[in-house]
Order: sequence, then structure tokens, then C-alpha cells
Amino acid sequence: MRIWTLAAVVLALALAGCGSEDTASEAGATQPVTVTESVTVTETETLPPTIEGEVPCSTAGLRLTLPEQDLPPEVADVRRRIFEAAVACDYDTLEQIALEKGEGFTFSYGGGTDASEHWRSVEEAGTERPLPMFALATILTIPHSRNETGSYAWPSAYEETPTDEDWQAVVDAGLYTEAEVEQMKGPTSTGYLGYRTAITPDGDWQFFVAGD
Repeated sequence: MRIWTLAAVVLALALAGCGSEDTASEAGATQPVTVTESVTVTETETLPPTIEGEVPCSTAGLRLTLPEQDLPPEVADVRRRIFEAAVACDYDTLEQIALEKGEGFTFSYGGGTDASEHWRSVEEAGTERPLPMFALATILTIPHSRNETGSYAWPSAYEETPTDEDWQAVVDAGLYTEAEVEQMKGPTSTGYLGYRTAITPDGDWQFFVAGD
């Protein structure tokens, strides 16, 4: 790329006007000198800032719709509230729902007394699959069953004799793989041991837990 300085431009103009009369007459007129400047434009992509220490929720970007199910109004209301809080990773609201009708709520078989802190720590560690908030929101979209106490329970694989469709719903939802489901269905297994939850007919959220 040739860069013209001011001095070079002046010199070029002077030379163009100082030709012989014969040259001038042959040309008919002094030819203008065109100076072209080359400009380099650098485009900078602006990326959204990253907040140090921010841990994304497992439901971030999740697109789920809570389908209607044949449930008593009290159960349907609590199910909807749990679903909305799980999608928002609102641990405190979830704990409030869990305890609003009493202290008898199971969230872990590994000890601990604070459900919200347990869910938050598991989400932030990010080592479990599935993570609890993803699991909670997802199982509530799967058909329900009735457990041994008469409560409404999700997913439908959590019953005494789940069908192949019940098991497949867990796989299709992305909760567990075919291999994991086959292990749960094995002859030495006690049935579905993945994340599960239940609400009593009068709207008492009783547990959200995995394992045995």
C-alpha cells in the first residue's frame, strides 16, 4: 500500500503543471492527480460481561411447559409453584413450600437440615447428573402415579409396577440413560431410585429425593 505525504502531493502537482508547451497542448489540459487514502477499520465484538463467581443454574435455557394433569386443585397449585421455583432456581421459595405444612420433608439421605442449602451446594458443585433443579422441573412434566401412601408422585416410573412407557418417559426427558434405567429395572434392583417427588392430596409437599 503506497502512502502519499503532503510533500509528495505538492511535488506531483508542481510537476504536472510544469510540462513543456508542446506537452500541454498535446494533452489539452493538465491531468489532475488523485490521491487515494487507505483506511483500515477494525471491528471489535463486544461480549457480555462475565460475573466472577457466578454459577449457572441447571435449568438455564431450559424450555419446559407444565402440562395439565388430572389432579386435585390443592395438588395442582403446589405442583405449579414447585415447578416455577425450580425453573428459577429459587431455593428459598422451594424450602418455604416444603415446610409450609410442617417439618416432615425429605430432601436427602445424607444428612443436613437445610433443604435450600443442600440444593444450592449440589447445583454449584455441578458433579451430579442430573442436577436437582433440572430433575425437579422435568419430573413434574412427566405423568404421575399414586404411591403407597396415596400421594401423587412423579415420575410415573416411581410406582410398584411401572410400565415400559413409564421407564421410557424418564429416558425421553433426558433424566437418565437407557443403561441407567436398565440397571434400575434389574432383578436385584428395588425399582426406580432416581429423583422423585410427591404431594399429598391436601397439598403437602412431602419429599424430593434420589437414591435409597
